[in-house]
Amino acid sequence: MPLVGFDDTDSSREMCTTYLTVEILKETNLDLIGYPNLVRLNPNIPLKTRGNAAISILLGRGSGKRKEIGRIYDEPVFSFESYSEEEIDIDIMRIIERFAPKEEKTNPALIITKERESEKFYWEAVRNFVDFNDVKHRIGGMVRTINGDYGIVGANAAISWPGHNYTYELISYLEMERWNGEHYVSDEGSMAIEKEIPETFDNYDFKNRYNAIRPTTKTPVLFGIRSINTDSLFSALKKIDSEPYFSFIIFKTNQGTDDHLEERTIESSKLYQSSIIKGRIISEPVMNRGGVASFEMSDGTGTIKAVAMEPTKEFRSTVMRLRKGDELRVYGGITKPGFINIEKFQLLKKSTIIEINPPLCPNCGSRMESAGRGKGYRCRKCGSKGEGITTEERRDIETGYYEVPIIARRHLARPLKLGVIK
Repeated sequence: MPLVGFDDTDSSREMCTTYLTVEILKETNLDLIGYPNLVRLNPNIPLKTRGNAAISILLGRGSGKRKEIGRIYDEPVFSFESYSEEEIDIDIMRIIERFAPKEEKTNPALIITKERESEKFYWEAVRNFVDFNDVKHRIGGMVRTINGDYGIVGANAAISWPGHNYTYELISYLEMERWNGEHYVSDEGSMAIEKEIPETFDNYDFKNRYNAIRPTTKTPVLFGIRSINTDSLFSALKKIDSEPYFSFIIFKTNQGTDDHLEERTIESSKLYQSSIIKGRIISEPVMNRGGVASFEMSDGTGTIKAVAMEPTKEFRSTVMRLRKGDELRVYGGITKPGFINIEKFQLLKKSTIIEINPPLCPNCGSRMESAGRGKGYRCRKCGSKGEGITTEERRDIETGYYEVPIIARRHLARPLKLGVIK
């Protein structure tokens, strides 16, 4: 079976790795078996482009059930349930060379193989830093690269993705002559999808007036809609008001799965990993220069500074309502030593904050004053003595989960509306 994986065919400014799926399907006589896989990798890696995405597709001569999963112009794109083994009938590397950005930082890679590597490789690539030098000799089949070998990590990870946790994304594409410039995708359509189709997610951020289905960079993509099932994607497509697109494809993806996260202690969390750390806040939250909210936490194995950066907007106000002594579970990425960027947190137990205030004198009604450390209170007017009034500070935050807004959400981060897996 020709199993194809490719990665690093975009840059931070242009193209989109997913678009090559359209070009491959246009040129091959083979059928698409199952959905094309859109696999996001470790979001903390400095070598990534925008979303750190890689693609894998399975080609063959289709048989069994088929399902429409897209359109190229007016022609339907079908995925088949089963297949007979065939050889690749097109030069996929030629397609990659034609569309990949021509810059040194881009390292396109193509793998064509008949054997899927163990899913352990995927988990390494989505959670840790993988050195490409440790990969190339392990891959069976054909490997081709341009400008260097970095891209083989993503291409191999896409092929080895087990797909246990998954969502779907419908991505529409513009014709090449219209890739540049601004494009029209109405806010109203995204708002309607967010409000009316609960199976979809991350469409529109109402508080920040952010249309999340529309890209903000030079790209072939006109819009992308995410959902937990495919039927809702076709329903959402009918609500979109946009300029014309010439094709769309539905991808099966690891987006919104939290696959990048792993339960770790502070001591065992390393640079570029994404961790779930359970601990206690040991310093009051502060708002730092540049609008960064932060606090220190400890779990007994070490301490770490948890930060909510300016792009997380109103989420920072939630962080500032935490208090020293609170117990919580923080989900986020280790982007530099000693720091974790918060994606969401679970407040497990609120600390009790006690205030002791001077009482009123029972004889003359005056407010008593402190009689000295550990000596209670006394009335200056009549000399009466009394004890302080103990009160518990009222907290304006409850136990439970809190997350960054849609405008700041990472592709892999699972929205709370979908439930918590880990």
